[in-house]
Amino acid sequence: MDIDKILSFCTVVDCGSLSKASAILYCSQPALSKKIVALEKSIGYPLFERNNKKMTVNENGQLLYAFGRQLEQNLNQLKADLYTLNHPHRREVSFGATNYIGTYLVPPILSRFKKQYPDIPVNFTVNFFPDIMEMLSQDVLSFALIPENDELLYNSDYICEPFFEDEMAVVFQPHHPLAAKEQIEPSELLAYPFLISQHQSATRNFILSRLSAHNIQLTNISNMYNTETIKQSIISGMGISILSKTSVANRVRHHLLKAVPLNGVNLTRKLYLIHKKNRVLSQEDAFFIQSVLEKYWH
Repeated sequence: MDIDKILSFCTVVDCGSLSKASAILYCSQPALSKKIVALEKSIGYPLFERNNKKMTVNENGQLLYAFGRQLEQNLNQLKADLYTLNHPHRREVSFGATNYIGTYLVPPILSRFKKQYPDIPVNFTVNFFPDIMEMLSQDVLSFALIPENDELLYNSDYICEPFFEDEMAVVFQPHHPLAAKEQIEPSELLAYPFLISQHQSATRNFILSRLSAHNIQLTNISNMYNTETIKQSIISGMGISILSKTSVANRVRHHLLKAVPLNGVNLTRKLYLIHKKNRVLSQEDAFFIQSVLEKYWH
């Protein structure tokens, strides 16, 4: 039997549907459906009762689910044991973060950690949200630092712990027409070119979701690579944006940018430290996680 198919099946059972599971597994629904059919064929028994396109796990599936979750736990323990065996003096902390978190929040954590534990090596990856989650799901990373995401918060495969509340604001040049205002009305965003991170960005999705909830659909959008590109473009006069106040604090202090609240729109998001529930974290991982919580979550 294919281990990947068994673990995918367990995710389908947890989610209750192929569509939700395919989003978590970052694969298409037809591809996931083929996996499940192939798994049933290799086992020789059906795993679901299928009535009017509704799938309900049967007794065969319940047995396989229990086996799959135990198998996953054993695999994770094996990986941890193999790493310890082959790296007796090198217990590396391996984690990932999305671009904003990795650029602005991780460096102070790393500095704090290395002062406390100078001999523990750290392998740190910065990437877009889907790539970080893929690496986490494949156990390339022990844990990750990510923005809030509803699918993950209610995913029983992961443990999510908040570590920071990230407040965002409308950002523009100090001499911009909006600069005299103490707060910006959502409708005023439509009058200016809006700079935003590319489609893979979790920050982009958060901003558009919050604006959409207030019936604001931006049309004059310029896609940028990341926050640093957006900031420099604003300074150059290309438009306005919504950015984390942490990310622009230095430029605001030096009067290169101005950050103003958006009236009536909650632009504060929680950032989370996340790891797989069945992942066996090392003592070194625990030391680093403690540094994160001590630095940002009081």
